[in-house]
Amino acid sequence: MKKTKLLFIALSLIGLNLCAQDLTCADFKHGQFYIPETKEMAKYTVVKNDSISEIKSERDTTIQKYIIIREKKTQIEWKNGIGNGKPEYEIIEWIDDCTYRLTYDASKAELSKEKKWVNENKGIVVSKTKIENNCLYYTAAMRTSEGQTISQDGVIYKK
Repeated sequence: MKKTKLLFIALSLIGLNLCAQDLTCADFKHGQFYIPETKEMAKYTVVKNDSISEIKSERDTTIQKYIIIREKKTQIEWKNGIGNGKPEYEIIEWIDDCTYRLTYDASKAELSKEKKWVNENKGIVVSKTKIENNCLYYTAAMRTSEGQTISQDGVIYKK
């Protein structure tokens, strides 16, 4: 009886340990995710030569979150929910396990002037800063042809 209880306790602890495993970058390569719209998303850091400045952009107040459906090399991004409006189609080029370059897929939809500009500047490089619980914190940065680096910090949640 004691051996059965000990075995049960041991198996329970192993099961708890398996459920409590920390996520890695690999867990964010495939699946469904969301990015909440926050005040911080309106802040961008611009670095040019020795100058650093922060700018704020106007955000669409109707957007509360972005839903991401990601495969290894592509992702579809929806505003406020799957099937809500027109999605953004994006191409992912993995640089390493935790870093990727994101560009817009012109073969799936006509690109706006802004999205063409992002592609012309070789896309946005997204790098992990940390992973906590089901969240990957990141910095998204783009180096422009004018020599500026524009970056933004954010968080993506695994559903």
